[in-house]
Amino acid sequence: MGQAQPAQMVSQQEQSSNKKLTQSAQGNQKSPESQDFNSNQLNQEQMIQNLNSDQNEKRELENTDEEIQSAEDIENIWLSRTFGIFTNTQQIYGKQVDFIPKDQILTVDFLIEQVYYQFLTSSQFTEQEKLQFLIKSLSSLSDYKIQNEAVLLAEGKIKKDKYFDLLNHIQGQLLTCTLYPDAFDWQNIDEDPNVVDDVKNYRANIIFYELFCSNNFVIAQNTLKNLFDYLETQASEDDSFKFLELMMKRELTLYKRISFDDTLLQQHSLALLHNLINYQKLMEKLLSNSWAFGKFDQIKTGIQFQKSSIIGMLLTLSSFPTDGHQWKSFFSDDRKQMLDQMSCLRTKIFLIIDDICILFQKILNSNEILRSKLFEFISNIIKLNLNLEKQLNIQLQKLSSSPGLVYNFFYILTYLFNQFADSQNKINQYIKKVDLNLLIYCKKHPLFSSLYQNVDLLASELTQFVEAENLETIIDPMTALYLFTQRMSHIVATSLEQFYISILIREIKELPPEAYQSQAYNKILKQKISFDLQILHPKSIKQIMQFLCFANQLALSLIDSDLKPIYPYGLLSSTFLIDTQIFSSIYSFNEEILNHVVELQTLCEFAAISMHKKLITNPHLRIKSINIYQIIDDKKGSFFSRDSRQVWKQSQQLTMLFNSKYLRTYLIDGIIQCFIDTEKVAEENQFLQKLNIRFKICLIIRYLLQVHKDSYQECLLNGFKNDKEQQLHFSNYFLNDFIYLIEECLQCLKNIKQLFNEQPSFFQNYNFQKLQKELIVKSQYFYEYLRTLEVITSIQPEIFLIDEIREKLAIHLNYILEQINGKQSEDYKIQNINAKIFDKIFIMEILINIYMNLSKNQQFLLEVIKDERSFSVELFKQTQIQTQQFINCEKRSELLQEFINQIEELNQKQKVLVQNSEDILEEFLDPLCFSLMTDPVKLPHSNVIVDRLTIKKHLLNNQIDPFDRSPLTLDMVIDQIELKQKIENYITINLEKQKNKQTFNSEQQ
Repeated sequence: MGQAQPAQMVSQQEQSSNKKLTQSAQGNQKSPESQDFNSNQLNQEQMIQNLNSDQNEKRELENTDEEIQSAEDIENIWLSRTFGIFTNTQQIYGKQVDFIPKDQILTVDFLIEQVYYQFLTSSQFTEQEKLQFLIKSLSSLSDYKIQNEAVLLAEGKIKKDKYFDLLNHIQGQLLTCTLYPDAFDWQNIDEDPNVVDDVKNYRANIIFYELFCSNNFVIAQNTLKNLFDYLETQASEDDSFKFLELMMKRELTLYKRISFDDTLLQQHSLALLHNLINYQKLMEKLLSNSWAFGKFDQIKTGIQFQKSSIIGMLLTLSSFPTDGHQWKSFFSDDRKQMLDQMSCLRTKIFLIIDDICILFQKILNSNEILRSKLFEFISNIIKLNLNLEKQLNIQLQKLSSSPGLVYNFFYILTYLFNQFADSQNKINQYIKKVDLNLLIYCKKHPLFSSLYQNVDLLASELTQFVEAENLETIIDPMTALYLFTQRMSHIVATSLEQFYISILIREIKELPPEAYQSQAYNKILKQKISFDLQILHPKSIKQIMQFLCFANQLALSLIDSDLKPIYPYGLLSSTFLIDTQIFSSIYSFNEEILNHVVELQTLCEFAAISMHKKLITNPHLRIKSINIYQIIDDKKGSFFSRDSRQVWKQSQQLTMLFNSKYLRTYLIDGIIQCFIDTEKVAEENQFLQKLNIRFKICLIIRYLLQVHKDSYQECLLNGFKNDKEQQLHFSNYFLNDFIYLIEECLQCLKNIKQLFNEQPSFFQNYNFQKLQKELIVKSQYFYEYLRTLEVITSIQPEIFLIDEIREKLAIHLNYILEQINGKQSEDYKIQNINAKIFDKIFIMEILINIYMNLSKNQQFLLEVIKDERSFSVELFKQTQIQTQQFINCEKRSELLQEFINQIEELNQKQKVLVQNSEDILEEFLDPLCFSLMTDPVKLPHSNVIVDRLTIKKHLLNNQIDPFDRSPLTLDMVIDQIELKQKIENYITINLEKQKNKQTFNSEQQ
C-alpha cells in the first residue's frame, strides 16, 4: 500500500486558492531566525533527495509478496510506511541515524518512548528538519477513519488507542518544541506575546506556514482539527492559549493592507475561527483576550482594536470614504460602470461580513459561557467607539475605529438580534419577553454601565428615574442584544448624520442642475456610492428596518392611549428617537424602502406620537420626527428615479402607510405642535432653519388633506376645536412666515431688476445667477405656504378667522394681490426673468381661491375692505379679468363674481363710517390704532381703554401692558359694557343718517 495522496482529494480551484494564500503569506513572512538556525538550515535539494529515497523504499515494501501474519508485523510495516523510518538501514527519511537499533521492530510504544525524543535531541538534524518531521507525521495521521476499535489510514490499520496515543504524543512534542524548546536543548527565543510585530519565534513561523497556511486544504483541516482537539482536551489551558496566540498573531501579521481585489486572506481567517468555535475552552480564552478578538487588557482605543485583532481587520473591509481607502481610484468616471463596480464590490464585502454574522451566531447559540464572553466582547467594542458620538471633538473621534468598521459591527448586531424580530409574529411574541427591570439596574450592570452612563435617558422624560436596590447581573440574550444594538445604533446614526447627511447629501442638494455633468459632481457621486454600497444594500436596509420596527413597537407597548408611560423606564430614550429619524431620512429617498412599508408605518406611528408634549418635553427632539415623513417630499433631493418616484406616490403601499389608527389619531395634532415648536428652537437663523422645517410640515399637511382628506379632515377639525391656544399660535406663526416669504421674494425681484437697469459689468452675470437661485428657493417656500393656506381654508377656514388673526390675514392677502397685479406690479416686471421662477398668474389664481374659501365670513370681508393701504374693488375686478381664462368652471366664475359684489357693497357701507369720522368722540377711538372700537375693555394696571381685538393682537407676541409694561393676560382685562353700548348706538344713528341722505339725494335726482 503506497503513501496517501491527499492532494487528489482537493479540487484544483481549492489548490489554486490555497497556493495563492500561502504565497501571499510567505511574501509577508519575516525572517526572525537566529544565526545558528541559518547556519544549520537544511539544503532544499538534499531534502528532495531524501524524500525521493524514502518513496523508493516504500515502493519496495509495497511490492513485497510476503504475507503479514502478526499484529506486530502489521504495526511495524504501517509505522515504517507512515513515518519513513526503516530500521534495516537505520534511516529516517533516507538519512542515516545512530539512535535506531538495526532491524528493530517498530511499535507505537517504541516511537513514543525512544525515537521521538532521540530524534528531537539528535545533532544529526537541524531544528527545521525536526519540526518538518513532526508536522509531516501529524499530516500523515490526519486522513483517517474510525471503524469500531480500529483506525483506518491510507497506509494501513491500527488500534484506536495506539493511534491516539501516538497522535497526542506527537502533538505534545510539537507544543513543547514551540513553547519550551530548552526541553530538547534547543535555543530559547524570547518573543513578547503582547507585541504584534514581535515574531522572533521562527519555530512558530514554520508551524504556522506549514499547518495554518498549507496548500493542501483537506489535510491541513484534518491536522488542525486533531491539533485543536488536543489543545482543548489534553494540553494545559495556559499552554493551549500560548500556542494559539502565537498562531493568531502570525495570522494578524498577514494583514498588511486591506484590498478589495482579493478577499482570500479574510476567508482563510474566518475558516480558522469557524473551526475554533467548536472548542469551548479555547474560544473562552480567545474571546476574553487574544489577537483573534482583541487583547482588551492593553487595547484602549477603537483604532487599536481595529489594527490589533483579526476580527478588527475583518471588520475593516469597508468602502466608506471616511476609512481612508482608495475609493477615488476604485470607481471610474463612467456612471454606469460605477454602479457595476459598486455591485461587484458589495458582493465581496458582504460575503465576508455575512460570514462574520454566522460566526457570531454560532457563538451566541453555543452555550451560556461563550454567550457571556461574546456579550463582554460586544460591550468592549461599543465602549471603545463611544467617542464617535462627539462630533465637535475630531481628535477624540480619531481614537475610535473607522466609521465603516463600526457600521459593519452594527450590521452584525442587527443580524443577531433580528432572529427575535424577523416577522410580526415573532415581534408580538418576544416583545413581552424583554427584561424591562434591567433598565433599573442598567447603570451599575458590568456590561452596560459604561455604555448607558446617562441611564435616566432610557426612562420617559416625564418619569423620574429611581435607582435599584439590588443589582442583578444575569440577563436574557434578547434583552442584552437589544440594549447593545440600540446603543450601537446611536453611534452609527450619529456618524452617518455627520459624514453622510450633513456633508455629502447637502452638497448634492446644493449643486445647480448645470453641475450634474461636471467632474466635481462625479467626485461627489463616487463618495456617495462608496457609502451607499453598504448603507443602502437591501440586506442592510432590511436588517436595520426590522430592528427599528421592533424598537418602535416596544416603545408603543409601554405607553397608554393617553400617552402616559405604563412602565416608568419605558425605553423612550432620546438616542432611540434620533436614530429612527436619521435612518428614516437616509432611506426615505431609496427605492428599497418600498419593500418595507409595514416597518416604515411603525416608525411613522411612533414618530407621530413622539411629537406630543405629553410624552416628549424636549421640543428639539419632537421636531426631528418630521424627517421621517420626507417620503412625500417630491422636491429636489430625492434619489428616486422619476419613474419609480411616480409609482411610489401612486402606489397602494403609500395609501396603506397612512391608513393607520395611530396616525389618524396623533399625526395632524403632532405636526401642528411641531410647527409651533419650531419658533423656539430655530430663532437664530429664520430662513435656513425655521422655514426649512416648516416647509416640510406644510408639505405633509397639504398631502394629508388632499390625498387622504376623508381620514385626516376630521382630525384637523377636532384638533383645533379642543385646543384654541394651539390654533392661535399656529395661525399666527404661519402668517408671519407667509408675510416674510413674500417680502423676500419681492425684494429679490427688485434686486434683479436693479441689476439689469445698471450698466453691464464683469460680475453682472454671476450676480444675476446668485439672485435667481435665491429667488427660486424662496419662491418654492412661498408657493408651498400659499398652497397649504388654500387647502386649509377650503376645509377649516375658521383656523385663520379668529379675532386675533383675521385682520392680519386680510391685510396681507390684499397686499400681495396689489403688489403683483396693482400699481406696484411695475416694480417687479423683468423681461429676462423666467415667468416660472415667480409665476404671478399662479399666485393670483391661488389667492382668489383663498378669498373665496373665506368669503362666507362677514367679519373677514369687513377686514378686507377696511384695508386702506392695498384694497380696491377695481383691483379685484382687474384680477378677475386676468385669471378668467384659468377658471374653467362656470360655478367658480359665478362665486368669484358674487365675492366681488359682496366686497363692493360692504365697501360702500364702510365709506359711510369714514365720511363721519370727524364726528367720532375721542373716547370711542382705540388709543393704539385710532380706529373706532367695537368691544372696549380696560387694562387693569394702566387703566387705559382699548379695543379687545387690539389688545388680543398685542398679547400674541408680548404678554405685557403696552402702556406701563406690567404683566398682562387677556383674562385680566375689564369689559366696558356702557361704553360699548354708546359706540353701537353711534354706529346705528350714523348709518341711519347716511341711509336717509342717500334716499333724499335719490329723490332729488
